[in-house]
Amino acid sequence: MFSVYLVPKSGGSRAATVAAWSAWLALVAGLAAYGLLGTKLFVLSTLGTVFMYVILTQAWNLIGGYGGYLNFGLVTFFGIGAYASGILFHYFELSPFLTAPVAGLAAGIAGLAIGIPTLRLRGAYFALVTMIITFAVQILALNLAITQGALGIYLPRLPLSPLAVERLFYFVFLGLAVLVTAFVYAVEHSNVGWALVAIREDEDAAEIVGVRTVEIKWAVNTISCFIAGVVGGLYAQRIAYIEPTGTFSFDISLNVVLMAVIGGAGTWQGPLIGAPIVLLVADALRVTVTSEVNRVIFSLIVIVIALFVPGGVMGLVQRLRRARAVEKDAPSGVPAP
Repeated sequence: MFSVYLVPKSGGSRAATVAAWSAWLALVAGLAAYGLLGTKLFVLSTLGTVFMYVILTQAWNLIGGYGGYLNFGLVTFFGIGAYASGILFHYFELSPFLTAPVAGLAAGIAGLAIGIPTLRLRGAYFALVTMIITFAVQILALNLAITQGALGIYLPRLPLSPLAVERLFYFVFLGLAVLVTAFVYAVEHSNVGWALVAIREDEDAAEIVGVRTVEIKWAVNTISCFIAGVVGGLYAQRIAYIEPTGTFSFDISLNVVLMAVIGGAGTWQGPLIGAPIVLLVADALRVTVTSEVNRVIFSLIVIVIALFVPGGVMGLVQRLRRARAVEKDAPSGVPAP
C-alpha cells in the first residue's frame, strides 16, 4: 500500500541548511516587524495582496507544479469560497472570519466533485476544461437568486480605521502564507510529493510501479481547492463586496499561473519568488502603460522564460547549483563535462 508521510527529509550540509532557514526566518521576522511598525497604507495593502497570492500560488502549485496538471480554474474555488462566506453573512450574519473554514470546505467539496471527472483528462484538454468551468460557474453566479446576481453581496466593513484593517489582513495573509508554504514544503519532501512528481513525469509508468495516481490527484486537488476557498472567504471580508465578474475573474487564475511559472513551478520557493515579481511589475506597468500593453509585456516575459529559463527562477538556481557541484567534484585539472 502506498504510504503517506509528511515528514520533511533532510539534505545538504548542516551549515548550508542552517543558513538557508535563518535567512527565511529573518525575512518573515522583518515582514512581521514592518506590519507592526509600518504606517503606509498603500505598502501594507500591496504586501497583503502579495501574501494572498503567495497562498493561492502555493495551492495551485500542489497539483499544477508538482503534479503537472495545468489548472486555469483556481479562481473557481476562490470565488466559491468568497460566495460561501458572503452568503452566510448575508442570510445568517456570520462573520467571514468565522466561516472561512466553511468556505474552504465548500470549495473543497466542489473541487472533489469537479476533479473526479476532470482529472482523468490530461494536458491541453484539462487546461481547457478548467477554463470552461470557471466561465460556467461565473454565469451560474450571475443567474442564481441566492447570490443576488449582478447586484452582488455587500458585507459591512470592520469597525476599524483603514490602516488597522489593512494591518489586520496583512498579518492574516502573512500567517496563512507561512503555514501553507510549510505544508507545501512538507508535501515536497514526502511520499506524496514524490508521487506527484512521478505523475507529472509519466503518469502511466507511475501507476504501473504502484503509485495510486487517482487517489493522490483527487486528494491533493481537494486540499488545493480548500486553501483557495479559505482565501476567498477572507477576501470577501477584506473588500466588503463581491460580485460574479470580479470574484470569478480569469485574471486571478492567470496571475497565479504566471507567478508559479516565473518563480518556478514544482518548488516550494517558486511562489515566494513569483508572486512579488508579478504583482510589483504589474503595479509598475499599470501606472506607466495601458492595460493592453501591460498584457503584451507579460506575454513576452512568459515566452522568454519558457524559451530560456523553462524552470523559472528556481530552475535557473538549481541548474547553477548542479553546475557548481559538478565543478567541485571534478578532479583537479580536469574540466567539468
